[in-house]
Amino acid sequence: MKKIFLSCTFIFLLLSCSHGGTADSQKFPVIETHYCSQAELSQRKSGSCALENYEQWNLQYPSGTEEGGMINAGVTAELKNRYFSLYTDAEGKNYMRFSLDASDKGKSKNGSSVRSELRHLNEWTLADKTSLEYTFFLTSTDFSSAKFTVGQFLQKCDKKDSPLCRIEVENGMITAKVNNYERDGTTKADGKTHNYSLGSILQKQEVTIKISVDNKVLNLYRDGKKYATHNFHENVESTYENYYKAGIYYQNKDSPKIFSEVFIRDLKVNLSGD
Repeated sequence: MKKIFLSCTFIFLLLSCSHGGTADSQKFPVIETHYCSQAELSQRKSGSCALENYEQWNLQYPSGTEEGGMINAGVTAELKNRYFSLYTDAEGKNYMRFSLDASDKGKSKNGSSVRSELRHLNEWTLADKTSLEYTFFLTSTDFSSAKFTVGQFLQKCDKKDSPLCRIEVENGMITAKVNNYERDGTTKADGKTHNYSLGSILQKQEVTIKISVDNKVLNLYRDGKKYATHNFHENVESTYENYYKAGIYYQNKDSPKIFSEVFIRDLKVNLSGD
């Protein structure tokens, strides 16, 4: 009888661990989600309804095939698809809904994975005073494994457009990854990537991010609080053009079967220096 009791206890503990009894399962709960059906999409509105000055943006998203690559479309009042639509919460707040499976097909020419991402059309230099600010939350079917960029700016270098700053979510943490790329866009002036922690994030937790640049000085904010300052290296070109992006761009190189959604509201780009 004692042996039976101990065996049952062991089985109970084993099942508890495999069904959400661990700290990891509480930190990374499983959220079932998937691309919407055509019927559901027909009931949604365009994500541009939640985007100020939407005509200043392009939407980049997968074609669905490797041969087709990435599609680059101007945002219009009617633009919606399974990658980009409108979400309205219970309080009536409107969000752009970026939906993406990491195993989808259709990368950009130089991209490492797929994206559903907005690209701002107005460009600027590091000598200018600019900022990107937005509020977002996210969900993922595999939050502990998914790695993706939710905001960035790139410089149009000699060989390719290279990210000087990326806001990335990985393993429940938000990190700003900053690079001092030289003119070729591949050489790092100091030979490394600078990682600035912007704190943790849970699924469905709303966070406000601000990237501010002023005369080659980068300031990073979360929820109104400054988290980091970075001075770009003297070899980073201050006269080359840069541009902002926001949405979801996977950094998982092996294209796993992970579906994630990023919901963004109050997306604002300031190029006036105010």
